[in-house]
Amino acid sequence: MSDPAAMAMKAGLRERYRRLRRALDPQRAASEAASTVARCLDLVSAAPALASYLALADELDPGDLHRAWWSTGRPLYVPRVCGPGRLTWHLLRADDVPGLGAFGIREPDPLQSPACELPARAAVIVPGIAFASDGRRLGQGAGYYDRALATHRGLTIGVGYSCQRCDDLPVEPHDRAVSAVVLGGEVLRVPPDTLPA
Repeated sequence: MSDPAAMAMKAGLRERYRRLRRALDPQRAASEAASTVARCLDLVSAAPALASYLALADELDPGDLHRAWWSTGRPLYVPRVCGPGRLTWHLLRADDVPGLGAFGIREPDPLQSPACELPARAAVIVPGIAFASDGRRLGQGAGYYDRALATHRGLTIGVGYSCQRCDDLPVEPHDRAVSAVVLGGEVLRVPPDTLPA
């Protein structure tokens, strides 16, 4: 059961951090995205597979990360909304053209790329509204990633712009922290065993 005080605080934080993200200068956003992609490539270099997301208009766009990943020949998975609070994972190839799905989010065509299990050791790039330096994450509010990551044991990396850092995030029992945080190209948190040699 959700705590009404935590829910109210989260709603206010979502409004504030969405506003900050939308107000970000485009040049700074592009620079921070490039730096974030570079750090993420280092962190996921040993992963056998990568799961990521297709960005909304004001989210940090991991497109360059996807292109670099495809060049390694390893699989890339992206989510698709398949029902209330539920995501499925789909293989995304470089020449796929995602369509517009639920909530205006681009997603793969399930007829061309059926839902599949995410490999156990896949690294997952996770979007969010705000992140704390200890891995706490504030999502959109419907719990999609909390459910999707509840049983995943691979590396999870929360990514965003530097303006999305908030070390005062409330936590509820269903909230899932990420194992690493990269905001604006700065690595705020990473498990020691994931650092490249």
